[in-house]
Amino acid sequence: MANDAHAPAAPPKAAASHAAPAEAAKPAEAGHGAPAEAKAPEALAPSIHPLRRPAIHAASAVHKPAASGHARPASSHKPVSSHGNIKAHSAAAAGHGDAHDDGHGHDSEAGKVQNLVKAMLAANANYMKRNNSSYFDKFASKQTPRATVVTCADSRVQSNAFHPDAVNDLFMVRNIGNQLATSEGSIEYGVRHLNTPLLMFIGHAVCGAVAAASGDFSKLERPIQKELLTINIPKGINVNEGALMNVNNQVESAMLKFGGEVESGKLAVIGAFYDFRNDYKQGKGKLIITNINGETDPAKLAALSKAGNFFNAATGMSAAPAGGH
Repeated sequence: MANDAHAPAAPPKAAASHAAPAEAAKPAEAGHGAPAEAKAPEALAPSIHPLRRPAIHAASAVHKPAASGHARPASSHKPVSSHGNIKAHSAAAAGHGDAHDDGHGHDSEAGKVQNLVKAMLAANANYMKRNNSSYFDKFASKQTPRATVVTCADSRVQSNAFHPDAVNDLFMVRNIGNQLATSEGSIEYGVRHLNTPLLMFIGHAVCGAVAAASGDFSKLERPIQKELLTINIPKGINVNEGALMNVNNQVESAMLKFGGEVESGKLAVIGAFYDFRNDYKQGKGKLIITNINGETDPAKLAALSKAGNFFNAATGMSAAPAGGH
């Protein structure tokens, strides 16, 4: 999964980026009831390099990238309100074109489910035909993944975008905002019980969780509010800058939690950004490495990625022994 792409310059880290958002603890005015007064998550001492402020360009749309090849989009400091934002009680407006219309302007839910289940079963039948018994025998009794990969639960982010066959190779953890805090047990299992030498956090373009966390989410359901509270980014930040900052925060938190593994060279912690919109002009669907063990400088990341050196960055530690895991 190594990637030698130049990472976009990291966004500036807000002074209060590790404190819970000010609006987060406010109860909902109406609707789903007020959440119990949540204690702000404990602030973690920063251990990675400060994020650099990008050059300011003339005002433009939030998602319109800068003209230069690897520059980040102009920042409008307004969260994006479409393409994946979390909204209370919102129904998906667009189907996949193969369901029947119910006469009321939207597709039949029964038709959607019927078509999808049929397609899934057909895909599974083809999968069984493509893979003989020996394929399944390799992992029938035990899993041996090489990486614990934490992605957003967003349906546009799937492992086939960055791995030809993730079966028994990637221990996948998915949640809104690709977070450590909301899936800590699963991530710890991957790192300390499956002994994966790589822990990777993958954010993505126009992340709905990031957009929600950067705004007022007090009217959302309490379980959703709880998961947004741990995305520590400034209110009003540009959604892609917020996604990059969130990835850096996850890497930082993981390095604090798994410090022993990192310092001994048994674990590499990598952050990445999946750009399916081509906002950073490196191609639609590009997986861009944005953080290697706390190192976020684009030039250094490019050099480390090209050399395949994912253990000897920022921490000064030596690489893991050959034939490790």
